[in-house]
Amino acid sequence: MAGKKKARGLAVNTARWGVLFLLPWMVGAFVFFLIPLCSSLWYSFNQVSLSEDGLVMRFTGLSNFTRAFRTDPMFVRLLLTMFMESLPKVVIVVIFSLLAAVLLNGKYPLRNVARTVFFIPIIMGTSIATAHIIGTDSVSMEISGATTSAAFGAEFFIEILNETGLPTEIVGYVSSAVTGIFSVLAISGVPTLIFLAGLQSIQPSLYEVAKIEGATQYETFWKVTLPMISPMIVLCAVYSIIDAFTRHYTYIEGTKVVFLERLHEVAFRQNLFGLSASMSALYMFANVLVIVPVSYLMSRTVFYYD
Repeated sequence: MAGKKKARGLAVNTARWGVLFLLPWMVGAFVFFLIPLCSSLWYSFNQVSLSEDGLVMRFTGLSNFTRAFRTDPMFVRLLLTMFMESLPKVVIVVIFSLLAAVLLNGKYPLRNVARTVFFIPIIMGTSIATAHIIGTDSVSMEISGATTSAAFGAEFFIEILNETGLPTEIVGYVSSAVTGIFSVLAISGVPTLIFLAGLQSIQPSLYEVAKIEGATQYETFWKVTLPMISPMIVLCAVYSIIDAFTRHYTYIEGTKVVFLERLHEVAFRQNLFGLSASMSALYMFANVLVIVPVSYLMSRTVFYYD
């Protein structure tokens, strides 16, 4: 009886400490997320205007959502390209991050140096390296006398591939992969760290058993490593989807248009706060529409262990 009371008291004490540690996050989520989310959803059903007394709202129902789909010239194109371009990139990011984590987790001389060299561009940002190699930085443009891109840019690769006589589809796929390698590297930083932490949490005894049973490195990866880090694969996939959607941009009539910047422009430059709020709601719904089925389907194949 005394043991049960002691166990119950320990459980209650643990729950109290858990709530105490979660309290800052709960307060922050309520103040900085839940309240703005509800306000934004309410704005999306109203025509919002500014006056001397503050915001003036007139309920318009679903007119803002209808206008976003039928009237706005960019929203639908941005939404479609977000699905078509971001989702394939997520698969590449997850695979690349997993392979990078496996390589960085290996035991070889100067392993810490290799990790530092890999993560420095991610920490410092890849925009400088991208601009220099593609040729959009000020130094390359000054040397080449160009105003858009240097000779070592995307046009240079496309011209070489066209000279080989390859089909147009292959040329487009290869050129997009070459020019997008830096964006993949920029997104792969956090997933690589997650995979690296998952690999280091695997018990060495599992690898010892596999070695005793005569499993090869290939078999060990598929039978031990991959199942043990499968929860991290789901986490990295969800994170990469959100990150890719947040970073998404496309070129419309030669102009680079960023999705979130477009929402900011509609709200604060065109003063269409209700329309911008409806676009934000649709953007959030699109994220949920992708994340929920992906996480559900992937979690059914995940191996959870104690």
